[in-house]
Amino acid sequence: MYNSAKQLQRVLTAREIRKTFIDFFTVNHEHKFVRSSPVVPFCDPTVAFVNAGMNQFKSVFLGTAAAPHKRVVNSQKCVRVGGKHNDLSVVGQDGYHHTFFEMLGNWSFGDYFKQEACAMALELLRGPYNIDPGRLYVTYFAGDKLLGIPADMECFEIWRSLGFPASRILPFGCKDNFWEMGATGPCGPCTEIHIDHRPELGSVADRGKLVNAGRSDLTELWNLVFIQYNRNPDGSISQLPAHHVDTGMGFERLAAILQSKSSNYDTDLFSPLFDGIQQLSKAPVYGGSFPETSNAALLDTSYRILADHARMVTACLADGMLPDQNQKLRRVLRKALNISEHVFAHEKLLSQLVPIVVETLGEAYPEMSAKQEAVIDLINHEHDVYKNLRESSSKAFAEVLTEFPNLDDIDLMECPGFVPAYREFQVQRCKFPNNTIPGDFLYKLTDTYGLTEESFLKLAELENMNCDLDRYRAEVSLAKIKSKESQREDGGICDVALEQRIAEAQATLTKRLRPTDNSHKYVYSFDSENESYKIPTLRSRVVGMLLNDAEVSRTQGSRLQDTSDTLSIVTAASNFYYESGGQQSDAGQILVSNAHKPEQPHHLLNVIRVKHLNDCVVHVCRLAAPADDHFEVAIGDEVELQVDSGTRQLNTCHHTATHLLNAAIRSLFNKVTYQVSSSVTSEQCKLELGLLGKRIQKADVQLIEDLINRIICSATTVQVELVSAADVLQENDITMVPGEVYPEQGLRLISVQCPDMQLSSKELCCGTHVTNTSELSCFCIVNLKQTNRARFAFTAVAGQAAENVLKTAALLRHRVDMLEQQFQTDKLTNATEIELQTIRHNMLHTDIKLPYAFKMDTLERIHDMLKRIKETSRTTLKEFVEVEMRNLLQEKPVDTHPFILHYITSSALVEEIPLQRATKLCSDRPILVVSMCDSVVKARCCVPQNSVNQEFDASSWLQSFAATFGGQVAAPKGQNPKIVCNMKGRKVSNLFEEQLEQALAKAHQYAKLYFKL
Repeated sequence: MYNSAKQLQRVLTAREIRKTFIDFFTVNHEHKFVRSSPVVPFCDPTVAFVNAGMNQFKSVFLGTAAAPHKRVVNSQKCVRVGGKHNDLSVVGQDGYHHTFFEMLGNWSFGDYFKQEACAMALELLRGPYNIDPGRLYVTYFAGDKLLGIPADMECFEIWRSLGFPASRILPFGCKDNFWEMGATGPCGPCTEIHIDHRPELGSVADRGKLVNAGRSDLTELWNLVFIQYNRNPDGSISQLPAHHVDTGMGFERLAAILQSKSSNYDTDLFSPLFDGIQQLSKAPVYGGSFPETSNAALLDTSYRILADHARMVTACLADGMLPDQNQKLRRVLRKALNISEHVFAHEKLLSQLVPIVVETLGEAYPEMSAKQEAVIDLINHEHDVYKNLRESSSKAFAEVLTEFPNLDDIDLMECPGFVPAYREFQVQRCKFPNNTIPGDFLYKLTDTYGLTEESFLKLAELENMNCDLDRYRAEVSLAKIKSKESQREDGGICDVALEQRIAEAQATLTKRLRPTDNSHKYVYSFDSENESYKIPTLRSRVVGMLLNDAEVSRTQGSRLQDTSDTLSIVTAASNFYYESGGQQSDAGQILVSNAHKPEQPHHLLNVIRVKHLNDCVVHVCRLAAPADDHFEVAIGDEVELQVDSGTRQLNTCHHTATHLLNAAIRSLFNKVTYQVSSSVTSEQCKLELGLLGKRIQKADVQLIEDLINRIICSATTVQVELVSAADVLQENDITMVPGEVYPEQGLRLISVQCPDMQLSSKELCCGTHVTNTSELSCFCIVNLKQTNRARFAFTAVAGQAAENVLKTAALLRHRVDMLEQQFQTDKLTNATEIELQTIRHNMLHTDIKLPYAFKMDTLERIHDMLKRIKETSRTTLKEFVEVEMRNLLQEKPVDTHPFILHYITSSALVEEIPLQRATKLCSDRPILVVSMCDSVVKARCCVPQNSVNQEFDASSWLQSFAATFGGQVAAPKGQNPKIVCNMKGRKVSNLFEEQLEQALAKAHQYAKLYFKL
């Protein structure tokens, strides 16, 4: 061991070292303490993690945000995994690399500069930290002739004036002593303070030659950056109007120096973790050895990796980062789980280290203490996911995992098309330009293999590649257009190429135009007397226009002859909401009058879409009535924009309802909850949430509805506040979407506070919202699906849409009551049975919206009635099956439906249904049929011999269906499993309808992938 500090009366603890740094600047030098930003980058899409202390002030240096204070100090949580600063592969191999570390720093934004920064740094080191200046070397920028920047002799002279001899002030070039944020932007020289841990090994001159030579006994301690230049796009350098200081000192290294330790891992930041690992696992005590030629030091290296990863995982999870959405985090977490299980023989060890991490770091970062239980829940959930993945991997996935072991880091095993998709990806990747997966290939992953956008984003992150999402989404849009147009009743043909040219022309046009003033979309009020929204019309000037894909300065009615012709109009200002924040765009009209002939009648353009391109709002329009020669619009004309208040009102109600739904679930169940996605339309709102440790039941749905309806009745004000990113980072209770990148300024914070009901909703959102909860009128959940192990998708309605749903439910309840009354009075007829069957079918297979709990209860009532009818009915089993199957086969001829996948709805009426009778009726193609009666689901699959191939047969196809129910698949005794297979009966829960839908979807996807005609 070596001691780089002078002998102290008492060794400082890590807590005291951190506090001394912050107190020195706040108490002695009037700095403002700013808490650490989360390790999740908030406004910066260019990095996966916050990896330096300056990240949260990047926008200040760039001039896009105001400084929070002139002088700032903090301790910033940092993570380095992957990319330019990648410490993951060497963590544990030495004494100073970490994935998680703290960076102590002080900043000046246009206040003090070089003299004060150097003086304060030296004062702290030799004063409160008692470090001998005789062990320090400092560096300065030697200049660069190519850039035309002279040597920083000012810095040299400052260090001389502070008592450093010239032999300890060393010049270095751009590589070591010139800092740049990027290819362009703020930059400047820096000065580094280095510390000699072994000065007795040589003279000052000899030891000085080892500075910046990568030596472990002479290391950098503190870096002071002087931001005084700007790198211009042409590569030249110019002076900045204001000068800034940005300093950074690695906390773990400082602690090792002040605690006289040769390794960061020997400090009290890590020793409590090593003690915890040893006590929990009963492994040999940590010995502090490092890998050498004669000693691999596997146990001690594992100690260091696990302790480091426990800190990183705790910090990331406490800051809202999720393994499901960040594969680098998942990779680190799974590595820690593997070490826990395979080295320390304790599979729950990682989660049990979290309280120790919180004990060492929680005082500095209180969010870790507040989120401790949530962090443990998330780790336990990830452990279960990983364990299930390894236990249930299919043979095909196991094979590809052997070939590509890094796939263990992503959770895509459940996607039936992943294996063939990944194999094709490996074949094609050499053709991908710029390390980017092209949009057309991404679309193929979706269309052919069933991968979702979330799936291939995981894949791209794992492979360190980018995704051309813009092109992918354009491909998806075009596919939708093709699909819609192929179903047009008028038999018209969609010109897909034209649609694409229009999109490209819109992008080109808007690049040249000034940004649209879209603030008017938030100008509206609620008329309580009429219970409707008032949206003022807006008069604005036309600044850009396309007729189909051609840019025009003027157009007339004679040029708009085809009903499919579109006008893309950009105005200087707009009150239309474009699709963003999950909310659909507004509908409405644009009123056009002929400026040259005011006596001519006005013309209306229907706004069919609203797009946001290059900060411009594009209104895509068609004429509301057949064109006539009097219609004319030109650049510079003033038009009137009229938003459809009815559509806006429903969108607005549904958006606020989504926020209340999110908050209600968090409040009622107090579980780890995170938003996966949301969508808001005039018809409904959808919210998909990750919810750990809680399975949503029918009774829970009623609890959620009751709470939200009570909040509606409370007539609580919905507050909207404009905040900056800096404001948000100082708050703990704002709900944000994990992984979302937010702008620096102008963030809208939507808040609903109901302390009496223990509900608080605070979300950043760009959508439109009600002004008071009473405007929602009522709320109900119309569907609930479990989409993953711990994910639930809610569909809900509010306002007029909810009132309509409740009216429908009331009518249906009345009719079912009448039918039940007939049953109880023995007035049953065949028509009763048919009507019950029809009602049941419509509830399950049409778009009719009903309150979810009511729907489940009504289906149960109908099921019971049908079951009792069966007990007294003379209808034979043969008729039940044959009628349904013959009708099905008639509806689905073999030329358009090469395979049959069907749930026999009449199975609810009988105790036992012979599925072989159903399959015998269909011998010309593969068939998979399913039945459910008495809460037991069964299935049978038959595949003709000529349809069997290496990937597709009865056993494998049926297995793709059975996996959702955990069903066992086997051939009838003495029969070939490739030709015929049965799924043994499985007891089902009240989520049968959702499970059935998932299972049928998986089986359909499997057949689509592997069945070859």
